[in-house]
This record gives sequence, C-alpha cells and structure tokens, in this order.
Amino acid sequence: MYRTFIKSFGILAVLALAGIFTSCQQEDNAMTADNFVLQSTQDIDYRSGAGRAGCYELVFPVTLQFADSTTAIVNSYDEMKLAIRDWFDANGGGPGNGGGHGGHHGHGGPGGLGRPIIVMPFQVINEAGEIITIETPEQLAEIRALCNPGGGDMDTTGHGGGHGGPGNGHGGPGSGPCFTPNFPLSIMFPDSSVVLLNSPEEMKAAIIAYHQANPGQHVRPEFVFPITVTLADGTIVTVNSRDELRALKEACRG
Repeated sequence: MYRTFIKSFGILAVLALAGIFTSCQQEDNAMTADNFVLQSTQDIDYRSGAGRAGCYELVFPVTLQFADSTTAIVNSYDEMKLAIRDWFDANGGGPGNGGGHGGHHGHGGPGGLGRPIIVMPFQVINEAGEIITIETPEQLAEIRALCNPGGGDMDTTGHGGGHGGPGNGHGGPGSGPCFTPNFPLSIMFPDSSVVLLNSPEEMKAAIIAYHQANPGQHVRPEFVFPITVTLADGTIVTVNSRDELRALKEACRG
C-alpha cells in the first residue's frame, strides 16, 4: 500500500507539473505575441521617424507588408497592432521556434518571424504641419536623417537583418502618435491652391492627384491653420500655427 501511495503521489506530481508547464507556456505565448506587436510598432515608428519618439506623425491609412508578402490596410495604430497580432497568431508564432535574425523585412522577431514594414508610398506630417510623401528608401533616409532622437544607425530600406528576441525595439517604451489631425481640415499646395478634406482617405487622394499632375516635384502640402488634433490621451486641442504644432510635438517627445 505504501508503494501504491508513492506511485499515486508521483503520478499526481507529474500531472501537476504538466499543468503548471502548460499554463506557463500559454502565458509565454501571450507575452511573446505582445512582444512581437510592441517590437513591430516600435520598429515601424523608428524606421519612419514617427510617433512619440520621433519628429513625424504617420498619415493613415497605411499598408503593412508582412514577411510572407501578405498585406493589410490599417487606419490607426490600434488597427495596426491588431493586424500584426492576427498575423503573428496565424503564422505559428511562439517560443521554441528560435529567435533568429530578420529576413528582408527588417529585424527578426520571436520565432524568427520578420517584422512588417509600411508599403511605399506613404505620408508623414512634420513638426511644421507639412505633409511629406515618401516614395523611395532614399527619400525615407533623407527625412529620417533630419530626425534621429534616439541616435544609432538605421536601415531604412526594410532589408537586412537585426537581432531577434524581445527588448531590441528602437522606439522606446511604447509606440503610437503624439497627435491625430481631426477632419474636416484644409491643406494648401505649393501653387497656393487650397483643398478642403473630410477624411484621411481624401487627403491621400488629393496628394496623389497633385503628384500625378505635377510629376517630378517634391510636393509638401501643408495644413491651413487653425486645425484641431486629438492627443494620445483623447484630449482635443486647437493648434493655431506651425509654432504651436512644433511645441506640441516637442512636449510629447519629452
């Protein structure tokens, strides 16, 4: 009976340890997904010089391209994070798959999964309220070189590897916008024409149309002040000038 008790106790102990291991593994999986999302959004901000640690703000919608060449159109940072998490979950992300180095889509993530990049062309807003269209890696490198708050080297092409695993994101403790412009608003083009826009999609379409009508120009349309913006905490602020927009961005960057 004593031996039977020991044997039964041993089986129970093994089952308990298996349950603890499974629980920990599930927790690790969740944390790995969180890390992948965090590192991916940090990497996108870092490469474009955008967000709370950079000099620019992304103009949504943007198109993400993942390591398997699939794409997703996202309309905000929240949608970006959700799309990245969905892709990670659908592609077998998790511990035990190897950390790895990034492939041609930038830094490697957990499980050797490459992080997504933004498909060019895309737009960013600078601290003066100008909307800059990024069409090539060279243009991205040019505007990114003007803003490098974190220091260090950067690969703006989205190619080449980086160190995998958690904790190697460049964008600081978080990612996301300092502000989001509210619509309707007006922008002015270099020929002094002013266009009233009701949505980010209309703004993108207007800029593309102007580029097509004026090939070869490096067009930087700018906001017609005053505008209102929504801060990261949901506060709506009226911005009356370039100087006020610049001060708002600098305060956000800290």
